[in-house]
Amino acid sequence: MAISSALKSIGKFAHREWDDLVDRLNWGNDKPVTVANYIGFGREDYLFITGRVLRDRGIRRDERDKLWDNISNNFRRFNSREIPGAKVKITWGDYTFERTTNDEGYFHVEHHCPEDKTVRSDDGLWQEAEITVVSIPDEADLNIVSHSAVVVPTEAEFGIISDIDDTILKTDVTSRFKIKTMIHTILKNAGNRLAFAGVSDFYNALKLGPDEKGFNPFFYVSNSPWNLYDLLVDFLSINHFPRGPVLLRDFGLPSEDKTFSYKTHKADMVKRVLDTYPHLNFILVGDSGEHDTDIYLEAARNNPGRILCIYIRDVQSERRAKRIEALIENTTDIEVQLVGDYADALTHARERGWVV
Repeated sequence: MAISSALKSIGKFAHREWDDLVDRLNWGNDKPVTVANYIGFGREDYLFITGRVLRDRGIRRDERDKLWDNISNNFRRFNSREIPGAKVKITWGDYTFERTTNDEGYFHVEHHCPEDKTVRSDDGLWQEAEITVVSIPDEADLNIVSHSAVVVPTEAEFGIISDIDDTILKTDVTSRFKIKTMIHTILKNAGNRLAFAGVSDFYNALKLGPDEKGFNPFFYVSNSPWNLYDLLVDFLSINHFPRGPVLLRDFGLPSEDKTFSYKTHKADMVKRVLDTYPHLNFILVGDSGEHDTDIYLEAARNNPGRILCIYIRDVQSERRAKRIEALIENTTDIEVQLVGDYADALTHARERGWVV
């Protein structure tokens, strides 16, 4: 624990010192200003959306990228040139919000609408927000316009919250040899990252639901940093996963690495999603590698009757599987399925009437 904390402190210090050096040398300040638009979510009377104003990182992605292209692009992802103090305007329906980016370049909107001024949508799932960068320090009147999707499920039968790492995307985050995870992160791109067999079919069946209308919303949660957002969204698209918000963490926040500290970013995001849709039931999907089961069971206990099922992918670790099995044995009022593959999960969901 002490070594882990020390390494995190050293990493934060090195990142801060590097940013200071780049600022002093004025590196990258001639790059175009761009907006990282993260898919938001909400209801017709509520909006939750986050974004980031950055200098263009020069990431050019192509399915024919070679090893050096991957290394270069992944370095650029973590060497982001955020722009603090940028003036941003966010328009959603008839609402306009003005924000100033923080030290890491983020802006955030959370807004509750009065009953007589909700934002209606003809789509059963999606709305649009327009984001305009009005100015940055020492440079006014930019008028850089971008758009972000907002999930507003008005016709859903249930929602799905899914972990990413080692639940749908092979990362080896649970491996004793962390070098495997580093290899995935540094050397690979969205096209050669591996999805687990059958998971896309399972997820698309859940999206369609028992009536096959396709309005069941997905929310992806992960302890990965926002720097990897574009790579993860590309991975979801390439592998034909349902589109949905990808809720990541600030690079400076601690990750979940100990049993007693699992109540961090991921747990907070699960709670926020459940709180946003109090009348919607959910299916939760994770893996046995870290603490998804702990997080999901606590969410189920705090939302009695709302969690239809918790699916946990077995990462093929006997020690971890035994811990999950013990949790399941001590839980009688919440349905938890430890599955070896997603074909088993699909069969179970079909038997329960959630998919066709």
